[in-house]
Amino acid sequence: MRIRRTSILFVLLSIVVVSAALPLQRAAADSGGWYAEFFDNQTLSGSPIYTWNDPWIGHDWGAGAPAYGLSSERFSVRWTRSLEIWNEGTYHFCAMADDGVRIEVDNVLVLDEWHANGGTAYCGSQYVLAQGTHQIEVEYYDGGGNALIYVWWEEVEPSGPYAPVVIPAPVTTPIRSVSDDAPAPFDGWYGEYFGNRSLSGQPDHVRLDPWIGFNWGPWAPFYGMTRENFSIRWRRSVHFEQDDYSFCAMSDDGVHIWVDDTLVVDEWHDDIGNVHCGTHRVTEGVHQVYVEYYDNRDVAFIYVWWEEASSRNG
Repeated sequence: MRIRRTSILFVLLSIVVVSAALPLQRAAADSGGWYAEFFDNQTLSGSPIYTWNDPWIGHDWGAGAPAYGLSSERFSVRWTRSLEIWNEGTYHFCAMADDGVRIEVDNVLVLDEWHANGGTAYCGSQYVLAQGTHQIEVEYYDGGGNALIYVWWEEVEPSGPYAPVVIPAPVTTPIRSVSDDAPAPFDGWYGEYFGNRSLSGQPDHVRLDPWIGFNWGPWAPFYGMTRENFSIRWRRSVHFEQDDYSFCAMSDDGVHIWVDDTLVVDEWHDDIGNVHCGTHRVTEGVHQVYVEYYDNRDVAFIYVWWEEASSRNG
């Protein structure tokens, strides 16, 4: 799970639906995906009604059914996969679900929130993973109403969990506007969507985005959200090699990019899609990357990426 070289996150992913359970599980482990089993009860009992290969666990089914032949309420899902760790590290395994969720790593229960829930994000205790292959299992149930689940893991410094803090800003210098209700996902972006231009108050929507590459045109990011004058904050953890990096964004309108406490790109103004980059020296290890964005009017889009200096220089 190490991010190397060019990190432009324009990725085309697909879900392959198949029916043969055991061969699919092996294929999922080899390809880095999840083998998913869907049950028509809340207790993962009996034989699954449906199986498929998920590239990631990130679903918001709302009030609908997750798969053909399943009820839209009171169902359960089990996902399994193999995870290759190239270097020993300390991790959090996290989930945001409606309703219950459990995560096991090598048969050790690292997250246990098997209860009714409205979509709160939880992270388990820090867990050290040695170099090699590890088996991950996620269990989930929906107890009625809306259904959603997102799962991610985050490499952290072993001294303590990541806990961002809002810092008062008595001066005009921009201050990273993080909140403390959930950690940044390691293998994706934790996105908070606001119905205003200033990232103020509680977000109207929260979700995990696999990349920051959106072109909404004249439309709103979500149904019921205003199509103008909105803002978004994304954050994630990334393992970098030591080098100078160019962090870039192309957006309509304003954008900030933070690396830890350093504001690398500061283009908080109306824009029509110009590319802006800032260079920052990054030490080897895990760093927090934050992106703040607002749309003023007309069309809305944003793309974010970074590139290692040594890759640009050959």
